Amino acid sequence: MTLVLNDDDVAQVLTMKDCIAALEDAFREMGLGGVMNAPRRDSFMLASRPDAYYSFKTMEGGLESLGVVAQRINSDLITHPLIGGVTRRVKVPAAPGKRYVGLVFLYSSETLELLAIITDGHLQRMRVAGSTGVGVKYLARKDSCSAALLGSGWQAETAAWALASVRPITTIKVFSPNPEHRKSFAEKVGADLGIEVIPVEGAQEAVIGADIVATATNSAGAVVKGEWIEKGVHLTSIRVHELDEEAWRRSDLITFSGSGGPGAYFTYATQGFEASHRETERQGERAQLEDERFQRYRGKIHLLCDLLTDKVPQRTTPSQITLMNKNWGLGIEFASVAKLINDRARAAGIGKEIPTEWFSQTSHP
Repeated sequence: MTLVLNDDDVAQVLTMKDCIAALEDAFREMGLGGVMNAPRRDSFMLASRPDAYYSFKTMEGGLESLGVVAQRINSDLITHPLIGGVTRRVKVPAAPGKRYVGLVFLYSSETLELLAIITDGHLQRMRVAGSTGVGVKYLARKDSCSAALLGSGWQAETAAWALASVRPITTIKVFSPNPEHRKSFAEKVGADLGIEVIPVEGAQEAVIGADIVATATNSAGAVVKGEWIEKGVHLTSIRVHELDEEAWRRSDLITFSGSGGPGAYFTYATQGFEASHRETERQGERAQLEDERFQRYRGKIHLLCDLLTDKVPQRTTPSQITLMNKNWGLGIEFASVAKLINDRARAAGIGKEIPTEWFSQTSHP
């Protein structure tokens, strides 16, 4: 039977600690050459709304040790409204019931069958934070107990969970531009983790004195300046531009979760559609900046998978500044976490089952 799981089902069976462990195993297997990762693909078409365009994104990955392959798909309607004087990229919940469409399909590489269909909302944010958690585990000082968190959205919440899962964090200072958001975020995350989470008035105030500095924002520019960083700090960013050039320059050891550049390509159906061109340009600019940073600091940049297989050194002194950039997503992240979710849900009797035969055929494809 094929198992169908929604975000609530995923939240029941997936803990951050176990998510980090699954991702750690996946990146280690990547270092040993036992994985498959296909490039991310983004395609764009004209939509009926004049202020929006359609985006279709896919990526795949598989792990030989687990005998699974996963495909992640997003079917999105994208707008670029002006919010607070800044242009933001905003997905519209245009599916019936004001919902989004993001799915992970998990296949067996042995029996070929479709094992599970999983909505990717909670899985997505867990695998991003979990991957940065692996970096923290191997790069941050073991006595790190204080953290700065830039951002107070849905991704920042799981980032806090990841930090607390791998280091004895007692205090997190959080900053985001919206005072109400950061206050409510601090209250919720502090209660969930049982630690002190303090909303502060500025990014520099959050960073000063922190052992770990983490970013999880939708900002189009840098939110952390290198001049604020103290010796011995571990930096972790999701987007390459969230840390300024000085932060990159001062870092002694830098780790990427994937190779430099996007490993992606973009297509669009409507040549004259300005918004889709802007999206392609935006992704291209991100890829270019990432590649520039990769080339500029390549002498001290390593891949996470190589760090886990002892091909490159970890932190060697307490005073080193370390940095991990959680760059473009990898298919193996979805494969490893989806396999864990599938196994846990089946054991717990969670989710809905539908006949696997609906997704196979007797005729030759």
